Amino acid sequence: MTGAGVRRKPGRSALALLGAVGLGMLASVGVSCLIPDHDIQVLTTDVNRYPVRFVEGIELSEEARCACSEASCECPMAPLTLVPPFLDPDDPAYQFCICGENKVDANRLPGVTLYVEDQDEVDGDADDPVRAAALLDWDPTLGDTAVDYVAYRNYLDPREPLALYYSPFETSVLKRPRPYLRAITLSDSEGFDLCNGAGRPVGPGFHTLSIIASDRLWFKRETQTGDTGTESMEVVQDGVPDIAAGATYDVQTYVFKCLEEGDDFCECADITDP
Repeated sequence: MTGAGVRRKPGRSALALLGAVGLGMLASVGVSCLIPDHDIQVLTTDVNRYPVRFVEGIELSEEARCACSEASCECPMAPLTLVPPFLDPDDPAYQFCICGENKVDANRLPGVTLYVEDQDEVDGDADDPVRAAALLDWDPTLGDTAVDYVAYRNYLDPREPLALYYSPFETSVLKRPRPYLRAITLSDSEGFDLCNGAGRPVGPGFHTLSIIASDRLWFKRETQTGDTGTESMEVVQDGVPDIAAGATYDVQTYVFKCLEEGDDFCECADITDP
């Protein structure tokens, strides 16, 4: 309506403008309808898709195992670790002792095998080399770097990639990628001596053993060398995951106690003893 009360018809230019806007909206709606909302495949350049992690089986009754497979009476799970997180010193199997020179703990562990998996693969082969380090009395909440706590190097070399461990678990896992297990073996020809084999003094009382595994080379720190400090070299920080390089890691921790020679239940033997 105009001021005089007469209704005006829209001009051609106005109609053309409205038509263009309408066509634009229809075109945009039509294009959006072409995008599917299912069967979308997302491609990623992430080269470390799966994390490394510790795995272990659980004890099952024979009836439960045979329910998994009547032929083998085995279930698709990782092997048993057989070591509890707390090695209770009230259990005779875990009464360890600090022994003097030329002596060993007669009650040392017979050997420990832990298992980690990393599902990354290329053309059906495991891709990531996984390494592990043993840390004595490391507390991550204190902010101390793990390299200062690496121990038990005679049992576990932190710079040596872990070997693949084959078991039926590899090919019988259900609805997930092949695990590509690796074994961490803490043992020599005589077992695993927690209180005397750390490569550093271990005092009486409770201690922690932490095993850290990572799927990248350990972090490297540059340090200045020479009198003028103009030269630098890379120093490998064993036990420190290189997060910036895309590393993942996992930690398994055990608590144990060391008795002193002469304490009740302490069994030290001469190295020459059979």
